[in-house]
Amino acid sequence: MQAQTSKTSGEPNPVDTTGLCLLSLDGGGVRGLSTLFILKTIMDRLNRDRRDAKLPSVKPCEVFDLIGGTSTGGLIAIMLGRLEMDVDECISAYIELIRVIFEGKLNLLPVGGTGKIKSRFDSRKLRDAIMDVAARHGVNGTEPFNDGRERGTKVLAEEPDIPATICEAALATSAATGFFTPVLIGPRCFVDGALGANNPVDEVEGEASNIWCPDTGDLKPLVKCFISIGTGNPGKRAIEDNLFKFFSKTLVAISTETEETERKFIARWAGHFNQKRFFRFNVEQGLQNVGLTEYKEQGLIEAATHEYIAHQNQKFRVRDCVQNLRQKQCVCIENFA
Repeated sequence: MQAQTSKTSGEPNPVDTTGLCLLSLDGGGVRGLSTLFILKTIMDRLNRDRRDAKLPSVKPCEVFDLIGGTSTGGLIAIMLGRLEMDVDECISAYIELIRVIFEGKLNLLPVGGTGKIKSRFDSRKLRDAIMDVAARHGVNGTEPFNDGRERGTKVLAEEPDIPATICEAALATSAATGFFTPVLIGPRCFVDGALGANNPVDEVEGEASNIWCPDTGDLKPLVKCFISIGTGNPGKRAIEDNLFKFFSKTLVAISTETEETERKFIARWAGHFNQKRFFRFNVEQGLQNVGLTEYKEQGLIEAATHEYIAHQNQKFRVRDCVQNLRQKQCVCIENFA
């Protein structure tokens, strides 16, 4: 059992039981499965400990106060948070989504006669698949993304001041330039945020600050556990995405941005990192040959992720992460002042 930290000598720190738990999910196409397999490992071990303690199992939406993601990470955030899926349900839905979306390419030539980048995949298939996933979980995809209902988990996948349906929010976070058509919500046009924030930890931090400490911006004392999960090191081939090398400079920049964001964030949150309150998980080897759209590589993604998690260093980090999460008593925030 992990010892509780103290605010003052002899006093348990209430952040250990009621502090914020935040989850940030990178974008990465089909490699989003790696994100889900890592999260499944964490949740399975958390629920095993809960069963041993005669406690009911929990879903991510019952543990995390805020789930944020970009691109396919945003899509996963919506399924886990807004649709309140457990991880196994999300994996099944995600596998079906990427199969339906990526099995048929719409355009072989990336640039049209006017010089504009054309969408390679059919956005209508993506829309229909999202609507189907929502319906199978008892939700109409045309319902407002922010419907005013109080939920334990808040989801960051769209701008909160833009009224959007669940389907529109999912389409907007998935609308990668050159892959899907940009999404119009009212007068505004949205494209995938991965072009500027493939690792959305800064955005998750900013949104959490806006929600829970808008006056001070002093988020760190409120955070019990901050987990950031990547989609694996993409490698050169996956970045170039086979024949579409004209995207390579942009996607190389995305990969570099992801690593740089991680480095800077850990430096700023060094105290939480050292106190085992911040965790970054990202498969380092084995996914270099998996392109963003290679939906048939599920087995390879699962095997590479399992090998990563089975490494002794990651075993210890998963253990520490679970020990942190299992002290959480409710998805809420108290006044720690």
